[in-house]
Amino acid sequence: MRSLKIHIIGFGKVGSAFAYELAGNGFEVAYITDRHAGDHSDVHDDMKETRFQTELTADSLIQSDALLFCVQDRNIESAVREAVSLCGDVRGKYFIHTSGSRTSKVFIESGADPDLSVSLHPIQTFVETSNSSGVLLKDIYFGIEGGQKGLEFAGSLVESFGSRSVIIPGDKKHLYHAACVVASNFLVTLMNIAAEFSSEAGIPKAEMYKVFKPIVERTLDNIEKDGLVNSLTGPFERNDIQTIADHLDSISGELPSLIPFYTLLGMETVRVAFRKESLNMKNVISILDLMNEYVTSEQKISEQLSKE
Repeated sequence: MRSLKIHIIGFGKVGSAFAYELAGNGFEVAYITDRHAGDHSDVHDDMKETRFQTELTADSLIQSDALLFCVQDRNIESAVREAVSLCGDVRGKYFIHTSGSRTSKVFIESGADPDLSVSLHPIQTFVETSNSSGVLLKDIYFGIEGGQKGLEFAGSLVESFGSRSVIIPGDKKHLYHAACVVASNFLVTLMNIAAEFSSEAGIPKAEMYKVFKPIVERTLDNIEKDGLVNSLTGPFERNDIQTIADHLDSISGELPSLIPFYTLLGMETVRVAFRKESLNMKNVISILDLMNEYVTSEQKISEQLSKE
């Protein structure tokens, strides 16, 4: 597999990570196509054997054994169509993309071999372009989906990175990617809302992460050690309805727009507490009734404001 010539299309946050990881693990990154390729002179020095170009060319595509598309979801189809049109004969070529939401079907629709088509999505967050290997793609999981030979090829790449893969059914990729969004993007949102609450209590937003980092890390440690359900603590888990009511009263008075957030997550937390058997059905109904009171009240206030 390492003898195959790999062509990376897109050298942004994800593409650069793959380029360094592949090159660092002995794969031949023969071509990198990116409209800003000329801006990456420092990378050129790191990958002296790689040809950088700003546009796809027929020669580079014909000479490549595997095409790795690291472009935004909305650009995958057009990039694939352009590559297939320029290359002509794509028999025997691996087609790979790194989208978490799209499937390998996008390649098949353009004429690629279904057996050699695969989606290879790193379950990782990328905030900037990479400049070294062994950082973002090592010791993580990848969600993979596609044809049998494509899955085998993707699996070999993942294994070379020192990572692991899980096979995702094509018709479940949107749910899989939603899980990734909840685990990463919504975590940022969650912490931002915690900062909204705590800043009202006198903790500067600039200090928020430092203050709450220990409890976040301990919670993650507990989940790893004891599992999701058994790691739940706090007022919902111990049926402390008075404390929950106090929370709702304060939020309603000072940050009313966040009542829907608290009640929605509160309802999901009740479900977890019930599964843990910390709450019985009577407890569940009492807490849900309490939160519904505040949701209804907030809705009425919003309706009144919209009429003014």
